[in-house]
Amino acid sequence: MMYMHLSKHAPARDLEAALGDPLAEGLFSYARRIEEDECEQYPLEALQWLDRWGMQKYYVPVSLGGALRDFEELFSLVRTISRRDLTVAISHAVSFLGATGVWIAGSKNQKNGLANRLCEGERISLALTERNHGGDLLSIETEACLLQPGCHLLNGEKWLINGATQNSLIAVLARTNPNGGPRGFSLFLFDKLAAMPGSFECLDKIPTLGVRGSDISGICFQRAALGPSAMVGGLGKGFELALKGLQLTRLLCGAISLGATETGFQTALDFALSRRVYGRTVFDIPQSRRLLVEAWVDLLLCDSLLTAAARSLHFVPSEASVHSAVVKYLVPQLLEHTLKQLSVVLGARYYLREEDRCGIFQKMLRDSSLISLFDGSSVVNLYSLTTQFKALSRCWNESVNGGANGPGLPVCEWTAPLPEFAWSGLSLACNQRNCFLASLPSSLEAAKSLGRSHYLSADVALALQQQVNMLETAAATLMEEIGSINFASPHVVSYQAFDKAREYCALEAAAMTLQTWLANRNHADQYFADGQWLVMALARLNACLGQKMNLSDGIVKDLADQLVQNCAHRPYALSEDSALLAA
Repeated sequence: MMYMHLSKHAPARDLEAALGDPLAEGLFSYARRIEEDECEQYPLEALQWLDRWGMQKYYVPVSLGGALRDFEELFSLVRTISRRDLTVAISHAVSFLGATGVWIAGSKNQKNGLANRLCEGERISLALTERNHGGDLLSIETEACLLQPGCHLLNGEKWLINGATQNSLIAVLARTNPNGGPRGFSLFLFDKLAAMPGSFECLDKIPTLGVRGSDISGICFQRAALGPSAMVGGLGKGFELALKGLQLTRLLCGAISLGATETGFQTALDFALSRRVYGRTVFDIPQSRRLLVEAWVDLLLCDSLLTAAARSLHFVPSEASVHSAVVKYLVPQLLEHTLKQLSVVLGARYYLREEDRCGIFQKMLRDSSLISLFDGSSVVNLYSLTTQFKALSRCWNESVNGGANGPGLPVCEWTAPLPEFAWSGLSLACNQRNCFLASLPSSLEAAKSLGRSHYLSADVALALQQQVNMLETAAATLMEEIGSINFASPHVVSYQAFDKAREYCALEAAAMTLQTWLANRNHADQYFADGQWLVMALARLNACLGQKMNLSDGIVKDLADQLVQNCAHRPYALSEDSALLAA
């Protein structure tokens, strides 16, 4: 990762060390993780080990007796587990997904009760989706019928639910108004341990392409009694709570994708540096070297996005509806492509279920393809962005006219202390506020000034100027197009609008990445400050915006040298909080 203040993430370093060498024998070794995956075995022993270590406390706010202080730290921990096994990571972290509604709007008793049970090692699932409706939450049929004031009977089936069988607690979104609508659904806590016999039935585990040991199953409710203490946040607040919670867990998905791809990257790099063909190493082959450099830059780019978005939760939680959608769409999509590029470097070896780090690459490749489907698919996140186009357009117009619109660079500055996160600060949509977009014009000017100074080498300065100029042109064009889009109805979105949402993701990613570099270049490692990685990252994002220019061979060569210096010969995969940028 890009964290220069690594002491702040000591828990992640401690966890990495405790997990042990993945190439040796042990519960979290690659060999053991693959063995369980082959048998589709639920990773109960690994989950219990994480409980003893105390991982579950990081899903619970400090104010409730847990250890959740900031989202950077939580994401770094989940990312550390994901480097070993996504099955374990998502099976354990599902409790954060299930608990967010309670942390946002639960009563004091609900919060304290759930916090105590999670800290003691119980897990909670979130039951949103159904077999016939998928991610269309406003069409769900599971209903909670009023039996008497404060009491409901729950009927219906939830399907494709992570942990539905294994976990003792379920947060259930159910219809409480037959007419539906955004206020027609409520969120309930269902306790399987306290439920009447016959009131629910766990459905069979569903075989999946990846994360084969996960409990991806379902649950059927049959006149299950819900007492007065079961409803979270009040009648009709369920849909709102689900959407707000997803703003947090979508960023968690980015951490999971990063962890998987880091392991795939380290596997391919080690192979390329040691494997000799045609009298030279695979890394010496220009095309392989270029693919590895691009993969490394992709990781650094996605790291910038996740870190900036995680920090923005503390500074501007009301903007999370946009930032989380950008990260959830772009990071899994980009890193899936990155793993496919790395498979080209490995050649036939990527397809093997043993050899080369025990065949961990093929498992990471399969498992990571699931992340883009979690917590709102790519299409769902793009649609969410289209609904906020008008607000984003107004924000941009204000910023180019010199108006202030909230913090930009301070959010990205790693050494800046984080304000306490306000759970009540989450909003369903941004209100003409976007710290990264608003700060982009001034960031572009700052980058131009640096490009004209003697701070950067001549080739980097020239390339940065070119990329910044292209980004400036693309931003103006895209935001004008976004502002001119007219929607026939709130639920009918043209494919052109979806295309612009994809481009907006690239634009905000460029803003986050540029502001990350500007805010930290004076106290980061030299190669980070030198800026070659930034030039390539901007070039890749500009290409998504229709602005393409080939980089010089010199910049690619410098990046290749930096890659070997910083990422090769690790004792095991990405030790410490991250070895991507830790020298």
